[in-house]
Amino acid sequence: MILKQAQEILQRMLGPMPLDTFLDDVLGKRFVKLEGKLCAEPRSDLLGENPEQAILAAFSNLAPKIGYHAAAPSGPPPSIEPVADTLAFKAKIEAFHALGYTVRIPEIQTLTPELGRFIRALELLFQTPVKAQAFWGRGDARAPVHHDDYDLIVVHLRGRKRWFISTDPSDLPNIWRTIPEQPESLERYVEVDVEPGDLLYLPRGTVHRVDAVSDSIHASIGFVPLTLREAIIACLDHLSDLSLPLRETVGARLAAQIQASDFGNLAGRVRDGMALLASQCKTDAFVAGALQRRSSRIIGDLAKLSEPTGRITLSPATRMRHSPLGVCHLSGSASKIDFAYPGGHHYIHRGAEQGIAFIAHTPEFRIRDIPGAVGDDVRMALVEQLLSSGFLEVAAE
Repeated sequence: MILKQAQEILQRMLGPMPLDTFLDDVLGKRFVKLEGKLCAEPRSDLLGENPEQAILAAFSNLAPKIGYHAAAPSGPPPSIEPVADTLAFKAKIEAFHALGYTVRIPEIQTLTPELGRFIRALELLFQTPVKAQAFWGRGDARAPVHHDDYDLIVVHLRGRKRWFISTDPSDLPNIWRTIPEQPESLERYVEVDVEPGDLLYLPRGTVHRVDAVSDSIHASIGFVPLTLREAIIACLDHLSDLSLPLRETVGARLAAQIQASDFGNLAGRVRDGMALLASQCKTDAFVAGALQRRSSRIIGDLAKLSEPTGRITLSPATRMRHSPLGVCHLSGSASKIDFAYPGGHHYIHRGAEQGIAFIAHTPEFRIRDIPGAVGDDVRMALVEQLLSSGFLEVAAE
C-alpha cells in the first residue's frame, strides 16, 4: 500500500466529505457526522454482510478479551472466560445484554480484509498505531458519560443509537490519566442519531454518552495523530542516538531521591540536555531527520505481516505486488538503506537504492522491470527478501 492508495481508502470511507477538508478543518478540532446514505461506498459492510457472525466466528480469540460497560446495570457482570464455540459466545454476550451491559469486543482489526486495509491506511497516513474494537448492545443499553484519550472514527453497522456529544471544545488530553477534579458531566451537547453506514469522528477528549435505540453494533477505530509533544520526543530520541550523555544512567538511587525529594545535580543535567536539544533543533534538517527515524520505528513496530507458506518459484518475468497490508518507510545512513515494514527492518546496501525505491513506490511490477545497474540475480534477491517478510506477494497473471 502506497500513500496514494491509503488516501483513496480514507476518502472512500469519508464520503462525501473531501479528504482535505477532514485533514485541514476537522481532525483534532471538531466532531462531524457523515451520513451513510450520502456515501457512495457502503460503510455498513466494514465487517462484512453479517457483523454478528463475523464477531462470533472469532470466538476463540475474542471471547476471553471482551469488556463491558453500562450506566445502570441490573446486576454484576457475568464472568469472562474462553468459550467452546459460536453458540456459547453468543450466549455469553446475551447474558451481558440481559443485565443492561454493552459488550466491548477488542482487537477486531483482522476480522475482515476491508477493516484491515482501512486501519492500515490510517496507520500509513498518520504514522501512528491504530486500534479497533466493536460495541454490541441491546436496545435498552445506556453508556455512562465519558471521554476517550484517542481520536475516534465510529462506523455504525447495525441497528440505531443516539449519541449525546458535548459542544464544548476538547482540551485534547494526554493518553495517561490525571487526577480527576470532579466526575465527568455533559451539560452542553447535541443529540445525534446514527444508523447503518453513518460515520462519526470525535477528537480525543470529547465528552459523550450513548443510548441504544435498538439492538446495535458499531466499530470504533482509535488513534492519536502526531502531536507537538511527540515531535519533540522524536527529536530527543534522535539526539540520544548521537549523544552519549543522554544515554547515561542518572537515577541509580531514584527511589531514595524521590522519597527525600533530593535529586542532587540531576536538574542541572536535565537543563544541559534541553539546551543541547534546543541547539540541534535550530536546523530544519535535524528535525526532519528525527521525524524520518520516528516513522521508521513506527512502521517497523506494526504487527508482523503474514509470511508466505510453501515453496514459491520466481523468475525475472514473475509479477509481484505489495501485500494488502504491506506498507514501508525508507530512510538510512550513508552506506545502508533502512527498509522498515510491519514487523521489522531490512538493511540494504546503497548500491540497490534505485531498485528498492522502485519496489517501495510501485504497487505492482515484474521483477525484470526493477531499475538500476544490477543483474537479475540482485533483482531476484531483493524480491525474495521482501517476499519472505510478507511485504511482497506474487500477483496473479
